[in-house]
Amino acid sequence: MLTIRLPLRFDPNTFSALKSREFKIYLAGQSAAMTGVWVQKLASAWLVYRLTQSPLKLGLIELLANAPIFIIGLLAGAYLEKHDKRNTLMFTQFLTMVHALIMAVLVLTNTINYYMIMGLSLYLGIVSAIDMPARQSSILLMVENRKDLKSALALQSMTFNLSRLIGPSIAGFIVYYAGEGFCFLLTALLYMPVLYALYIIKFKEMKYDNHEKQNMVKDVADGFKYIKNFYSLRTMFIFLGIFGLFSYSYTVMFPIFARDILQGDSKLLGFLMGLFGFGAIMGAFSVASLVKLEEMPKPVVKVSLLYSISLALFAISPFPGLSMLLVIPAGLGLVATFIASNTLFQTISSIEMRSRVISIYTIVNLGFGPIGCFLAGSITEHIPPQATMLIWCFIMMMASLFLLINMKKVNKEIKPIINNF
Repeated sequence: MLTIRLPLRFDPNTFSALKSREFKIYLAGQSAAMTGVWVQKLASAWLVYRLTQSPLKLGLIELLANAPIFIIGLLAGAYLEKHDKRNTLMFTQFLTMVHALIMAVLVLTNTINYYMIMGLSLYLGIVSAIDMPARQSSILLMVENRKDLKSALALQSMTFNLSRLIGPSIAGFIVYYAGEGFCFLLTALLYMPVLYALYIIKFKEMKYDNHEKQNMVKDVADGFKYIKNFYSLRTMFIFLGIFGLFSYSYTVMFPIFARDILQGDSKLLGFLMGLFGFGAIMGAFSVASLVKLEEMPKPVVKVSLLYSISLALFAISPFPGLSMLLVIPAGLGLVATFIASNTLFQTISSIEMRSRVISIYTIVNLGFGPIGCFLAGSITEHIPPQATMLIWCFIMMMASLFLLINMKKVNKEIKPIINNF
């Protein structure tokens, strides 16, 4: 019988990645930048909904900010296999800072409109399509030992989700008292530490046994072929494709719930996003400390079900206090699902295919989500938001059931790889 309970056996290597100087410096800089990202996310969502009052238009902005990953993200994986990831990251982080500065100027001068936000969201989406797979595939190049990968990924996610806790809470109050423009200005300033961190650290060089010159399209095709022929990767990607499509809709739905269902303001939205981030930190720590690679993918099934059930209960909650409590296990479940899956992907993928696998993972993780956000916004124009969220949760539960059914065969295939890691 499947239960949600995770075994309480703490891994002594939970924080082992901090022994690596490069990773430690990068993590410190990235923590500031990620706080800025979440400040900007809340400010953007509130700004769009304030200007348009439309769930559909809010979902469209989320779609534009992530749609480029479907094309550019695929090519980025092949590109990153053969180019300097550190220089790429410095460039993409700088361009992201420029986006925040432009938004700050437009909002503070009161010249912003919905169509400008659309164009700038597309610009940010193009940059992020390169930045996200570069960040994910660079982690292994910053740690001293491959066995520290799980620790590094979990610590990065803990930092990311600590920012999710702090950033929206700060943004909610800044928006309430000063307006969205100051949120974008703060975001731009918070990118400076990570740019400095990337400037002073060095990445390890990876040697590939790849002498054949191929174009990027052929490299991308080889990546898909590799996943197709690897049963465990194929099964996990099917699960994540469904789960990822519907799991990120909370970013569109929370502003609607905060304002229209729970009768709150930007401060309530900040608390919802912040407490979701608190749960996400717990999820990252759970993966780092409790989840064992040899137990995969059973923990993924558990935490994905936890997310779906918690969000379904949130959908029917009429009380702000109860809703704020329910987003904590929801945050835990969502983040733990993706960290555990990411760790598994990077562990079982071959070195020469890892960047391509991670770029496809990034598409499934973050690229499909905005489509679900757009669909959620479109449907919510015609049915109550509670109904939309319940439908989404049911579909995610079915995805978890699919993975559960295939779990035995997946375990059998990946166990020898994990034992030799």
